[in-house]
Amino acid sequence: MYRRMLSVALLVCFATPGVGDDKKPGDKPKTDPAGVPLELTITGKTTKFTLDLGGMSVEDYKKAIAAAAKGVGRAPATPTVDFTVELKNTSDKTVQVWSKGDPVVLTLELKGKGAINVTPRVPVTLEFRLPDGVGIEAGKTHTFPVKALSSGFRGASQLSYWTEPGDYELVATLKSGMLPIPKGAMDNGDGYGIVTITSPAIKITVEAKK
Repeated sequence: MYRRMLSVALLVCFATPGVGDDKKPGDKPKTDPAGVPLELTITGKTTKFTLDLGGMSVEDYKKAIAAAAKGVGRAPATPTVDFTVELKNTSDKTVQVWSKGDPVVLTLELKGKGAINVTPRVPVTLEFRLPDGVGIEAGKTHTFPVKALSSGFRGASQLSYWTEPGDYELVATLKSGMLPIPKGAMDNGDGYGIVTITSPAIKITVEAKK
């Protein structure tokens, strides 16, 4: 089972890169399968940021991102943020949820004019990092700190950028395992059910550098 999951993880990491996409962020939290008693939200000390292209022009910045997505050169650093992704247990009983390991994938998606999301071609080590579960009591939360817009498999398979001032939206999606297994979830073979939880969009404002 873990070997199969590693194969899937590596496929995610080396997927064909893309600049942006057509998915629209949801306005409400949702889960797959439906009805999973977990809720994902993004909170932050601030949602206002200053545009910083590292001294590059907009055109050169976009070119550098596109090149890195094709495996050419180093990708620019993603914007620095100070967000927290909160996973809340909405049931009336304690549940176990994978909080780290290769099967746990937290992905960020940035939307708005000037938003770019890319899947870079990056090497990864081949060892499989086993998942580790954490107990979340009824009504309580487990948090994932987000310090930059780098996410996905091992925090590096998706890079998100804003390239101009304006309004943006950010959505978080968490793929993990839960015990007890929710109705409709795939059993991974070790008593955990595979679940995906998506947050509502958080609004972000990016201002021009003065």
